[in-house]
Amino acid sequence: MNTTRWLWLAALLLTVVLAQWQRVSGPTYPLSGHAPLAGTRYRWELERSHAGPGDHLVKLALPAPGATGVVEWRPHGSTQPWTAEPMRAVGDTLEAPLPHQSPGHKVDYRATLSAGGTRLVLPPEGFATLRFRDDVPPWVLIPHILVMMGALLLAMRTGLEAFRRRPEFRLLTLRTLAALALGGFVLGCVVSGYAFSEPWGGFPISNDLTDNKTLIAFLGWVVAAVPVFRGSRARPFVLGAAILTFVVYVIPHSLSMPR
Repeated sequence: MNTTRWLWLAALLLTVVLAQWQRVSGPTYPLSGHAPLAGTRYRWELERSHAGPGDHLVKLALPAPGATGVVEWRPHGSTQPWTAEPMRAVGDTLEAPLPHQSPGHKVDYRATLSAGGTRLVLPPEGFATLRFRDDVPPWVLIPHILVMMGALLLAMRTGLEAFRRRPEFRLLTLRTLAALALGGFVLGCVVSGYAFSEPWGGFPISNDLTDNKTLIAFLGWVVAAVPVFRGSRARPFVLGAAILTFVVYVIPHSLSMPR
């Protein structure tokens, strides 16, 4: 395998690792775990994102016949008393609704299950936070995700090019900039507009971390592009932009929602 293929393979590996980290580290990824209840090892999962209209239905597996439960909730960050919603048995699940909120708003919630003379509070420590948003059509969401992953792949590949004796940065840098612009700004703004009715929530309009991460990564590559296209010493600038992009993708996605 020649050097070019090894560099693409290394970039792909970095991209896959970072993409998986983005998926599982963010505050909208479901909370889950196992805990003892009614003499069994009970598996639970609490959602942290709700898309579309209507209330969010909290669903937990029925741990034992006759088990009961209650869900408590309040606005995110509030100190007001918890509102209790009794759970009802539906087939093999216990269910309770959380009232729908405006896009971008959150509620904190927890569930308490009782079965076989034992009691379990979920999550075991604290509470889960659920974020509401509107539906995003697949025709824009899927391309947005694919192009942003492509931008990450190109950024990593361009950075690795700096380790060659005679690196060729121009085309790779141009493609990285184009992918970040298309995925982060064009498609990203459309996705955000559908989800939160606000196409851009970063600087200078607001302080949304997800949008600001995109802006920082893009500006890093703009700075790197100047020496690349001037034909001057571009290696440290390209490496810096690639490292900056890596750091940006390490920061969990959607960390600062709501806006």
